[in-house]
Amino acid sequence: MKKSKKYMLSTAVAAALVPTASYAQLEEVVVTAQKREQSLQDVPITISAVSQELIEQTGINTITEVIPMVPGLTGSDYGLATNTWAIRGISSNDWTIGSEPSVGVFFDDAYVGRNIFATTTFFDINRIEVVKGPQGTLFGRNAAAGAISLISNRPGDENELRLGVSLGDEGQERYEVVGNWAVSDSFALRLSYQHQEWEGMWEEINSGDDAYVESDYVRLMARWDVTDNIEALFRFNYGDVETNYTSVVNIPTNLADPGEEYPDKYAINRPNSEENEDEGFGLRLNWQINDSLSLVSITDVRSGENDYFEDVDGTADDVAIDEALFGVPGGAVGGLDVPVGLGGDADTVYQEFRLNGGSDSLTWFTGVSYYYEDLENTRWSVDYVATALGFPLGSQRIESDAENESYGIYGDVTWMVTEKLALIGGMRWSYDDKDWCTNTLQDDFGDMGGPTDGELCDNEDWDEVTSRLVAQYDIADDTMVFASVAEGYKGGGFNTAVADLDGDGIAETLVPFDTETSIAFEVGVKSSLLDGRMQFNGSAYFTDYEDIQLATFNFDTGQQVRNAGDAETKGVEMELTYAPIDGLVLMANYAYLDAELTSGQLDGNTLPYAPENTFSIGANIDHGFLGGNLNWFAVYNYQDDFDHDQDNLYEEDAYGLLNAKVTYTAGSERWDLAVAGDNITDEEYATIRTDFGWGPMLHWGYQRMVRAEFNLYF
Repeated sequence: MKKSKKYMLSTAVAAALVPTASYAQLEEVVVTAQKREQSLQDVPITISAVSQELIEQTGINTITEVIPMVPGLTGSDYGLATNTWAIRGISSNDWTIGSEPSVGVFFDDAYVGRNIFATTTFFDINRIEVVKGPQGTLFGRNAAAGAISLISNRPGDENELRLGVSLGDEGQERYEVVGNWAVSDSFALRLSYQHQEWEGMWEEINSGDDAYVESDYVRLMARWDVTDNIEALFRFNYGDVETNYTSVVNIPTNLADPGEEYPDKYAINRPNSEENEDEGFGLRLNWQINDSLSLVSITDVRSGENDYFEDVDGTADDVAIDEALFGVPGGAVGGLDVPVGLGGDADTVYQEFRLNGGSDSLTWFTGVSYYYEDLENTRWSVDYVATALGFPLGSQRIESDAENESYGIYGDVTWMVTEKLALIGGMRWSYDDKDWCTNTLQDDFGDMGGPTDGELCDNEDWDEVTSRLVAQYDIADDTMVFASVAEGYKGGGFNTAVADLDGDGIAETLVPFDTETSIAFEVGVKSSLLDGRMQFNGSAYFTDYEDIQLATFNFDTGQQVRNAGDAETKGVEMELTYAPIDGLVLMANYAYLDAELTSGQLDGNTLPYAPENTFSIGANIDHGFLGGNLNWFAVYNYQDDFDHDQDNLYEEDAYGLLNAKVTYTAGSERWDLAVAGDNITDEEYATIRTDFGWGPMLHWGYQRMVRAEFNLYF
């Protein structure tokens, strides 16, 4: 596409949030999904690029909070390291160290393999790229549904300092410091720090304590221009976040009106808590060998720890054993109030070398990648059956550790056949090797797989070749159409629970599961109309998944990940942005999704977090006021009813969220003041609903929150 650089923008949502220039044209956003800088409108992939302006307008602080802004992205969270992100209906519903995500998360081009590293690294971000559909070639393992890529702000060439404070209801406090120091023409530093907390949105009525979240995050970056054609970028980050509202809880109801739920109260008799701490180091080397050839090295080292505790039944009552589920006549014998604990440590190393080259008609890149992780997990829980039968109170303790290595070799070529037609082909070989050990200790009565006779270990390896083919055609200077076929790959793994296959009371078998693969067919259009004042992007897709991995319950082994059969997803996504006059941008986006299992015991069931219809509408108004500038922003996000589980037992009703913000910027541009509101209509919704045998349980989403923000710029 031949385009003016005045009108291109990331997504319809982002466009509504970016203050416009004096002319009614949309701005260009550059993305790197194809491993090189390109205008988003030139990339023949469905991408939503959430801009820095959007992040600042909405106060987004986690990946989960991005969900309402991106069509086709859904999910849930009920803790710090138990987030689920779904792209086009495909997600992972298991967070143990033996499983892998369906949506790959990348930070500054480095793969982030565990949720504990994706929780606190979210501040001073330049943009977020959500790449939809299988991305086995471009992003490698565990991008069977797509990828979420976070790109941080780099040290710049100007000295800058921003001090920010935000205060609001529900005990909201946020303090931010962002400083950029251009030490010399060739060396610059950037420091980002954020403290955030809130308290009071929910009350635990048994103790009277309020639910809270408190977090601190700091990132230091250094950019050194070693020579005119060699650049080194160093990063250190540290994050710590803790909360006592971690888990699902039983639904408190009004006895006089059993259908009435209380979304601001819950009751437990053992305290919930979770703390997530992580740190990381990164080094990126860019060498511009000549005008047409460059070499990139990406090194990323991370270490993290997650400690998780919960009241197992989510109530203030003694545990009642389900007679039908456990086969215990009369249910529970005696009371039971014992917490479940879940904790883990993770150390990871990621290394990638990539060579980019090209000419007028041929652009290519090739590379190799290596990923290593050392994981430890300790999990303990109550032995319910033994206690119910009158045995002394005991517990089941599972100690697991894993060493995983992954290798990748990949390449991708774009050939400009004519001035209008481009053909793209890519391929990646992925190899995973996993060493796994687990030791199940049980001191009274075996259930859920039984104890092991000492440590039980195994090794498995998998490999897969994934590819993509794309045809891109410019039907006009400002309009491009594309068609693609792309494959995805999700590594296999092991379950923490074990199996007693011969019935001797001793578990002797680890339960592995195989890889999940996908192939997607997609057609799309990207266009600019009305002299750059309107942008329309749309796509239609069909994706077939084989051996999809789902966590399902089995009495012999408890909840385990299994290859549950095949699945299909198909849908349509559209994004429209329109700047009719100076200072006004309107937006709308829509996604239709049909996602269901097509084989196995759950054949015909809808996949979790797959609403059939979602849409967003928004507006951004920018005008002069009192010698400065006044910006009005609002966006409404709606999603249909959907199921929280693959059994289709727990449905969430349709709901919509309205967010808005008004910002005044002084004429000197030295300060700004804003008032913002999230979930202004105070919609009641749950981020997860489930049942672990003690009745319906859920985790409430955020209620209405209002805050004032003030920033000083130096």
